[in-house]
Amino acid sequence: MGRVTTNSLGLSAARETSLGVLPVSPVWRRLEPNSINQFGSTISKTVRNPISQSRQRRKGIITDLDSAVEAEMDLTMSAFRDYMEGFCFSVAKGAPVFIPSAATAGAFTVPAVSAGDAAKIQYGASSAKTLFFARGFDLSANGGLFVAGAAVATSATSITVTGGALAETPDATDDVELAVAGVRGATGDLEIDSDGNLISAALDFTTLGLNVGQWIHIGGVDATNQFFTEANYGFVRVALVAANKITIARRPNAFTADDGTVDNAAGAGLSIDILFGQWVRNVGVNDPDYLEISTQFELESPNLGAAGAANYEYALGNYHDTANISIPLTDKATITYGFIGTDTSDPSASRATNADEALEPSESSAFGTASDIARLVIHEVDETGLTTDFKSLDITITNNVTPEKVLGLLGARYMNLGNFEADIEAQVLFTDPAVPAAIRANSTLGLYFALRNDDGGMMCDYPSGTLEGGGREFPVNQTVLMNTTFMAFEDSALGYSFSASLFPVLPELV
Repeated sequence: MGRVTTNSLGLSAARETSLGVLPVSPVWRRLEPNSINQFGSTISKTVRNPISQSRQRRKGIITDLDSAVEAEMDLTMSAFRDYMEGFCFSVAKGAPVFIPSAATAGAFTVPAVSAGDAAKIQYGASSAKTLFFARGFDLSANGGLFVAGAAVATSATSITVTGGALAETPDATDDVELAVAGVRGATGDLEIDSDGNLISAALDFTTLGLNVGQWIHIGGVDATNQFFTEANYGFVRVALVAANKITIARRPNAFTADDGTVDNAAGAGLSIDILFGQWVRNVGVNDPDYLEISTQFELESPNLGAAGAANYEYALGNYHDTANISIPLTDKATITYGFIGTDTSDPSASRATNADEALEPSESSAFGTASDIARLVIHEVDETGLTTDFKSLDITITNNVTPEKVLGLLGARYMNLGNFEADIEAQVLFTDPAVPAAIRANSTLGLYFALRNDDGGMMCDYPSGTLEGGGREFPVNQTVLMNTTFMAFEDSALGYSFSASLFPVLPELV
């Protein structure tokens, strides 16, 4: 038994099947914390202090136990994606994500494809084709953007792609995936109509798995898969999905009619890419997508056991309570997660099933706050941007989780889920009188921001909220600053306060 240093610790997490119970074969994922602020149980004891001639306390008893986990880490796609379902208490929807067991020449071996997922994959020799993005493999040829090379039937165990996929079997700890990343329209098929919406003659948009409120990116990684009109490019929110039309909102600028051809005499058609991925938002307990998710954490302490062996502690039954994203000026973005659980085991040499094969994060690039913010806007009810000049953002999501305790049990038996709250503390440049006017008028506004790096990106959307505060700072020789808080509330049309649209891949310029 020896000394345990902080840098030698390992922190992993696995999703439970029920509160405090792991599945038979859990999937553990390694975390990369900058700091572990809390792990384990806090024991409360009540001492005996009787009136006595001895004038001394007597041995007390254990009366309560609280278990919690809190860790701060760099904001990465893996750190964000792995926990957003838990914080929204809902299942992610949209594009399928497959876990390949191998790559072969021109294909990926995957678990049997469900009927629902097969229906979302497009392929035709001269029609639309699904885009896939693969990551986590050791061979560079097996990573990156691929185009569907054949139709995928229900129960298929292989997905054929065009490109340079090579034979490879990933290691047990490789976090590999093959994610649907969008669709490539047939030559000349995708257009922008006179109202600035996306239309198609051949592609049925209702088959893609898109959702009202989800964000998509019009235009692909390469210029050859973008509209010739530069204005018809960027993130947009899906307002309505019909067979041959996507009505869109929150355009980055005014879209203009575009028939999807190169501006030359021949009028050659372009194959336009639409990029998208999974989508998650907070829902009510009566929504079919509502799901209570609990997580179990393992803390690995090398050198704690006999003869220098490791010991392991398990924090059980953790509900996702708070998530705080900090986006400071000229730095990296970080995220701090707080979980409230039922109990934590004592350190032991016994280890949970599969914990020794925890997956290493495959999307581990941090987001910089100067170069990786793709869009950041407070907007009015229409598409008028109110301000884009931010100095800092501090985003907090809380579920107001509380443990439910009962007689005869140390720790919590159940978890109570409170109201979902999303708040954003922002410091902005004072450049527009409309901002304090909106605070005074209690105007309904929206806020959204997008981050992008080599691992893809995310669009976080708060469709309705109000600005609070408005206090100013007057730094000498600088721009006047305003401090405000955006308090999100349930959008009357969309039914949620927060959503996140995830993108397996995005262009460098978004």
